[in-house]
Amino acid sequence: MPGAILPKPFDGCEHRSFLWQQSGRAALLVHGFPGTPAEMRPLGTVLRDAGWTVHGLMLPGLGADIASLEQRAGRDWSDAVQQALAELQRRYSPVLMVGYSMGGALAVHAAQQLRPSGLVLLAPFWSFSDRWLRGLWPVLNLFVGRVKPLKQADFSSGETRRALERMFKDIDLEDPAIQQALRRLTVSLRPIEQIRRLGQSAFSRAAEIDVPTLVLQGSSDKVVPPDRTKRLIDNFIGPMEYHEVDAGHDLIDPESGAWHQVTDALLRFATSLHR
Repeated sequence: MPGAILPKPFDGCEHRSFLWQQSGRAALLVHGFPGTPAEMRPLGTVLRDAGWTVHGLMLPGLGADIASLEQRAGRDWSDAVQQALAELQRRYSPVLMVGYSMGGALAVHAAQQLRPSGLVLLAPFWSFSDRWLRGLWPVLNLFVGRVKPLKQADFSSGETRRALERMFKDIDLEDPAIQQALRRLTVSLRPIEQIRRLGQSAFSRAAEIDVPTLVLQGSSDKVVPPDRTKRLIDNFIGPMEYHEVDAGHDLIDPESGAWHQVTDALLRFATSLHR
């Protein structure tokens, strides 16, 4: 967890769940790891302005509740998503399910169980991108326990800076003391193992997904590379629309460069659900 020198993580109302009520059609937005609903707000705003009721879900053990993360399991996240989707389905129609990164794996789980009107997957995670990591993971998980994910971080990278600035409000990434504190930051591998299992389960459930699906993928994504996403969606049996955009893993960031492509595709797909 962050040392005393670092600001409190996810300290702001933008990181909390949100529900914007509009019409009889609704969308459930599920963030990634270690994100919060804040990263889904720009997409939520686009859907709200198009007349959709939008619920941005806060996953348990993340955001302001991150101190409890090591005690959480994939089942906690999956249950929270399915409960939120079921509640929207009782009150609205159609209901659109949108999942980003780890939220994509959770969206697949929910879609297999509850069949929303449509499914949108944004850079959906289901396995580690590096072959060496996939091979060594059982050993790392058994013997390492904790890691320093930012030990070799490039703090001049725009994507890295935006991610850290979302996590730590008003952080000064030019301060050498702040950089050193971030490099010393340690995290448990247990949540990563939960995410890995969740992704593997999503891959096995993909063959049962028969609802209309839109997949948006960054062509230069190193966290979830295009070849990983293509392998996942090859299993789907329902109507499928796939778009690759010129972006990395941050394709849902309005500053990513692919924002208008992402939002245009999302709105076209959402509109098609209630023609």
